[in-house]
Amino acid sequence: MTRYESRDGRLRLFRGDSHGLHPIASGSIGVILTSPPYWVRGRGRSSAERYAHDLAVGFGREWKRVLAPDGDLWLVIGDRHDGAEWVGMDALVIGWLRRTGWRLQSRGFWAQTRSRERWDNRVNYLLRFRKAGQVVRPRGATLCWMLPLPRSRPDSIWDAIPEPVVRAVLEGSKKRGAVLDPFAGAGTVGRIAASLGRQWVGVERDPSMARVAARRLRLRRVRASRAPFRPSV
Repeated sequence: MTRYESRDGRLRLFRGDSHGLHPIASGSIGVILTSPPYWVRGRGRSSAERYAHDLAVGFGREWKRVLAPDGDLWLVIGDRHDGAEWVGMDALVIGWLRRTGWRLQSRGFWAQTRSRERWDNRVNYLLRFRKAGQVVRPRGATLCWMLPLPRSRPDSIWDAIPEPVVRAVLEGSKKRGAVLDPFAGAGTVGRIAASLGRQWVGVERDPSMARVAARRLRLRRVRASRAPFRPSV
């Protein structure tokens, strides 16, 4: 993987496919916070099931390996209407992750305002998971927002999670260990993590978006190391 990092080494970005997170040491991540590419292709339940299965099985194995035993996995999942019915993508993802050893601990909701899309394409769920056997004590805060979709950067092809959502999620999650975004996009999660004093690791498959994130976070390209990256405590 092509690798970028900040001068102090606290922010790192790998350009590659996050199906394989071999540059990251096992159990070294405190929080995974990411918005996977939304399901937009295909119609019908079977297509949505394949999407949920790939998240839980194709990507979930590596998430489980790199996450600390008491670490948090946060997914921002958009729901969609497939032309016949509302898919209920959150339930599909929850079901597949439960089968692979994750347990849902919290859920929130972000609805896009000022959107030109049909109303049921503006629904986004925040799902917090931990590994089986690791329970989160319920919080008093309500995770619910009515916010516009953040304005995309001119050189970005992906939209970002609203900053208030990212900040609230990180402030309410495990405090020790780095933050990982395996679908880093333009690096919004990295920028908020850095502002909170957290270490951050991003993975982005698209070369142009990886360069955007590196430029935005002022990361420099460095020679890849064979030793797995292990964030300092």
